[in-house]
Amino acid sequence: MLLLLIFWIAPAHGPTNIMVYISICSLLGSFTVPSTKGIGLAAQDIFHNNPSSQRALCLCLVLLAVLGCSIIIQFRYINKALECFDSSVFGAIYYVVFTTLVLLASAILFREWSNVGLVDFLGMACGFTTVSVGIVLIQVFKEFNFNIGEMNKSNMKTD
Repeated sequence: MLLLLIFWIAPAHGPTNIMVYISICSLLGSFTVPSTKGIGLAAQDIFHNNPSSQRALCLCLVLLAVLGCSIIIQFRYINKALECFDSSVFGAIYYVVFTTLVLLASAILFREWSNVGLVDFLGMACGFTTVSVGIVLIQVFKEFNFNIGEMNKSNMKTD
């Protein structure tokens, strides 16, 4: 999917469609966060001198390479997006899509959601939804001037 987005869709539709660059950066983020987590897990085996420490060292090096490449490519496409689109709109949409894909990747790779009950899942989903909607509203209405004093004055004039 990333190769399709980077080599075919981004050159043609990237400057006109914000979701192209957001999709690229968010999909790369779904590699970045689990790679970092994997490096931490592999480092535990490396420093405990287990018989599997050689395999852990190889895994750690591969994950470092994936992490470095994904961060560099992410920076490139974030800069391209900020050249073409408003930063407040990009930031809000990117936060929501990035977080969603990272949670999905972590759930698939590390099976983090297997021990979560329904009530806890609903609480996390409501919290995530609240934060996401709040971020979007804050960024979208950042330029909107709202003053309670002016609202009271305009209500008094109409009475």
